[in-house]
Amino acid sequence: MDLGRRRLLALCGGGLAGGLAGCTGGGFGAGTPTPGLTDLHTIETEGSISDVTYYYALDNGVWEAHGIDLSFEVAAFGKYNRQVVTGSSEIGAPSTVAQLKFVDRGEDLVLVGGQLNMFNRIFARADDDSIEDAGDLAGKRVGLPASRTSTTSTTHRVLVEEAYGVDLIEDTAETRTAPPPALWEFLQKGELDAISEFSGYTIKGMADESVKTVFDPYALWRERTGTDLPTTTYTVKREWLEGNADTVLRFLRGWQDAVALFEENTAEALEEYGDVAGITTDAETEVVKDMVDEGIVYGPAFFDEVGVEANWEFVELLVDAGVLESRPDRERLYATESDLEAMAE
Repeated sequence: MDLGRRRLLALCGGGLAGGLAGCTGGGFGAGTPTPGLTDLHTIETEGSISDVTYYYALDNGVWEAHGIDLSFEVAAFGKYNRQVVTGSSEIGAPSTVAQLKFVDRGEDLVLVGGQLNMFNRIFARADDDSIEDAGDLAGKRVGLPASRTSTTSTTHRVLVEEAYGVDLIEDTAETRTAPPPALWEFLQKGELDAISEFSGYTIKGMADESVKTVFDPYALWRERTGTDLPTTTYTVKREWLEGNADTVLRFLRGWQDAVALFEENTAEALEEYGDVAGITTDAETEVVKDMVDEGIVYGPAFFDEVGVEANWEFVELLVDAGVLESRPDRERLYATESDLEAMAE
């Protein structure tokens, strides 16, 4: 067992059998500030492939190379989702939809870069011939991850209704929300007919022959726009950004390097930390490697004008669907890499 693994086990109270439930509320890399480095804290949620990427990068000193002493925490969905608006972290990549809703309510937030792409899928049991695609989910028992308003839940609901005319809440026999591991168990036990999953359990589903994909939003969005759709987006408060643009640049360049390191060493990273995202088999590791090779898992660390345009199309879709009450100020909502560089001068 290497040093990084021992540190994580110590922080999590000695075991990872239940994922990171015993580690929520604790920080990885937290401790005495390092002189000469900028202290930052960020939070991820349970069961995400990004957890693996962070742990592996921190083991390899990625952010230290950019002058940042980063502490990292895995927390329950609610704390993770509110981290920026509550001040629990200065920068984080919570649910894109949730941050847009906070903006809708008057929070002055800025989206500064994409993180995980929306590759999260909806699965049904492979032997269920009554469900072939999302259009067959009307009248079925459907599970949504974390909450009805998570980015995955909302994105799946909006895109499925637009493409198939089925509302995953209003048109189902039952809509149940639960953490991704619980949804997986409900499907296996026959308590649910279909489940929408977060990244780690989407990977598990893609590798498991007992289930089949009935909805793939990544393919749908790629066909529509030719670009990625971030399910999670790096977000900051505008007031903090105005005095810390250089810190944001260094953090995102660290994330860029973290993703590159993960992509170059996927198998090793998953061997060390895959279980925190529910990735525990060779078949699941192969799925991740294939997705990494195809550029599906992560989008660019920084927004450019093309990325902003694709993201804005999704914002307008949310407005049209009534998820957002009003259309945000596009010029205030995003900061591209060039914007950040100009602010940092």
